[in-house]
Amino acid sequence: MSLKSSLSAVVSVLLLHAGVAQATVPTFEPTPSESKTILVQTKNNPEAFYETAKQELPEDYYRIYRIIDRMARANRLDHLPWRILIAPSYEVNAFATDTNLVAFFIGLLEQIDGDPHAMACVVGHEIAHHTQNHIAVRDAERESILQALLAEAVEKVSAEEEDLRADLESLGLGEQVLSTTGSILGRNRGGVVGTAANILEDVLQGSRQRRIRAATERIESIYAEKAAAIQAQWQALNHQQEFEADEWAYVYMVRSGFNPQGCQTVMTLLTRLGVTASETHPASPDRLRAIQSFASKYPTTTLTDEGRANLAASPNPLTYSLARDRSTLRVNSRAGSANFDDAFPSF
Repeated sequence: MSLKSSLSAVVSVLLLHAGVAQATVPTFEPTPSESKTILVQTKNNPEAFYETAKQELPEDYYRIYRIIDRMARANRLDHLPWRILIAPSYEVNAFATDTNLVAFFIGLLEQIDGDPHAMACVVGHEIAHHTQNHIAVRDAERESILQALLAEAVEKVSAEEEDLRADLESLGLGEQVLSTTGSILGRNRGGVVGTAANILEDVLQGSRQRRIRAATERIESIYAEKAAAIQAQWQALNHQQEFEADEWAYVYMVRSGFNPQGCQTVMTLLTRLGVTASETHPASPDRLRAIQSFASKYPTTTLTDEGRANLAASPNPLTYSLARDRSTLRVNSRAGSANFDDAFPSF
């Protein structure tokens, strides 16, 4: 089975939130001749190598491979392997996650189809998330942090009144609540904020109920303030990282010889589609204005001269292969693009 048919057969079910993807894919065993043919052609005839790649790879994988191959060598990023995944969803989006993985929704590729400069901007942006060590806070991590904030609020209020602590412990909400808030969250009927009140009102009766209700309201107030503050921090960090990734994308693509207009094309597209500010991304018009300022900050001639020199120092195409997860295309590093036996120490 060829790489083209195997990659075309991959059906990924992806969930995107804060740059995190999960995929379910079938396995695939490549034929022995595929990588050997590529390795031989890399050394001797780059043009023939690219022609082979064009025949072997699905069109979108081939296009992204060509961009990553050039961008990695022009920016001295070819010491690392990169992985490509194309998600079968019409969302106009792309993301970076996992180990050097850059992923693209077909909805975005459809919108910028045939424009290598716009594609290069998107590729550079996702690569930048990796090179600049941008780490998205995953859903599970966010939930854990919010649970810890709730536990802190319970601890703070219960510490103010010994009788309240005794009431909580009598309900089995003592150490368990204060450490993991597991029993509270396990009976969640109205979100994290409303959970404590629901449980306490279900159980408590009589004279203690009014005091417990007042304490619960204070717990909710403390939690809401803490949660709002940390969510504002997450949003500010996300926006900062997006602006930074845009800036490095501009540098990477121009240094690789692509037209900087490609980034403006992408941002204009997002603006036209009405992509507004969110928890994870700044408003598209703000990103467009920032990109327009990069031309004066980074002289095109300087960047292209640097890229030309880097390409001369790494002239051979980077090879590709199916990654070990059997579902993504790996663009091999400079060292990984050599034949293993030939590169092995000879002394």
